[in-house]
Amino acid sequence: MMNIQFELEGEAGRRTAYRERVRGLMAQLDDGGETFVVHDVSATGIALVDPDGKLATGRTCHLSLCIGPKSLVADLPATVVRKADQGLVGLAFGQLSLRQEGWLDKLVLEIQKRRIDLRKAQADVSGNPEDKKIDRVDDKT
Repeated sequence: MMNIQFELEGEAGRRTAYRERVRGLMAQLDDGGETFVVHDVSATGIALVDPDGKLATGRTCHLSLCIGPKSLVADLPATVVRKADQGLVGLAFGQLSLRQEGWLDKLVLEIQKRRIDLRKAQADVSGNPEDKKIDRVDDKT
């Protein structure tokens, strides 16, 4: 198997995985039962809204992701790796089980697909200027 790596210009120091926002997604810490709004999530980490500054950098925990009363995935190991403005806290996931990895990948991909479908539907309604070009090279051949 080939090991291919590449880096896009301006990409150094950026996140390692694509993140998505999921409306209504909450994170409940297993050790204290505290619940936080999820700002965004990826296969490698999560950003939580912590306006009271309860989560300190370096803190390790396990958390569950839920929407309403329904728990979607439980016992995710995480470490607080950064605190940002406006109460945002970044956590990196620790060693995940294959099931946990699969669930997170599926969640992010499903949200991506829905966002793409929504953009396509909006483009269809507003009209895509590319479809209205009359003088196209491929039409002349």
